[in-house]
Amino acid sequence: MKRAALLAAVAGAFALAVYASANRPAADRPVPDMKFNDVTEVAPGVFFRYSSISATDPSIPFGGSNNVWIVFKDYVVVIDANFPKEAGDVVAAIRKTTDKPIRYVLDTHHHGDHAYGNCVWAKEGAKIVAHRQAARLLQTNGPKQWADAAKDRKDLRENELKQADVTFDEKYELKDDTQHVVFMHFGHSHTIGDAVAYLPKHKILCTGDACVNGAFNFMGHSNSASWITCLDGMKKLDVELICPGHGKVAGKELLDKERRYFAELRAEVKKGLDAKKSVDEITAGLNMPWYKEWTGAAVAETAMNKDNVKHVYNELLGKVDHERLGRRSAPLDWRADPGALATR
Repeated sequence: MKRAALLAAVAGAFALAVYASANRPAADRPVPDMKFNDVTEVAPGVFFRYSSISATDPSIPFGGSNNVWIVFKDYVVVIDANFPKEAGDVVAAIRKTTDKPIRYVLDTHHHGDHAYGNCVWAKEGAKIVAHRQAARLLQTNGPKQWADAAKDRKDLRENELKQADVTFDEKYELKDDTQHVVFMHFGHSHTIGDAVAYLPKHKILCTGDACVNGAFNFMGHSNSASWITCLDGMKKLDVELICPGHGKVAGKELLDKERRYFAELRAEVKKGLDAKKSVDEITAGLNMPWYKEWTGAAVAETAMNKDNVKHVYNELLGKVDHERLGRRSAPLDWRADPGALATR
């Protein structure tokens, strides 16, 4: 009897410790060090799934975007639709945490790794929510981009593109007596239709690709000056934990790293333009030691600058029509060009 009582007491203490850890404020909890496809409860009823991606190793299968889901009293809200195959993986992961119906899915933007899984979530009974501009791009450009991407993805060939059901301009809010999430649009950053998900109760910000952790900044559809302003707006939120679209969970300081990269990149390109340098000369002369430390020297010295410098170079010369961005004929093929992955 004493042994049984002791075991029960130990088990109870362990359960209490786990519960207490999960319910501590985000700032008091260590940032989880996760492996690919791990799921961690980053706050009570809020789960983060870390998807596989590498900016330097093309042998690592690209598992799409990270995903977050929030368990409300009667339903589940998911951040990012991912690709169809990975969406199925996320559904299976959600079912290990709750049996509540999945009611809403936010497309943080129109890119395939964040929106092409819409068809899977719709079959689960979910409504797809997106910013008005993301929904527009998915509708106008989506069919051709889907068809092009389907040449290399079986999961796309076996499904159909699903459009957004609900659109918003500035914010879309979901709240009950257990959870609260606000979908917000700060402006043109990674794309013209970017949205983030803010959980004020838990001080968590799910950023999609408006803020990533590592060398995953694709700037081809961006407005770099506006992106800086958007990050400034995000920094004004009461946030302690960032759940990025790619890369590991981090503290609020991740917003500063992203901002610093774009600000310094713009400043260096402007300096090069003033000195009458070519885009290749500017690219070759860039040196950001802190960025190398963050993302890895191999990435920083190759793909981290090339396409992004050219984009900013063209922006500063007035050659970029930001209203028309997002009309790339096909998604980047990271397997054919591993270097492109570093700027996604």
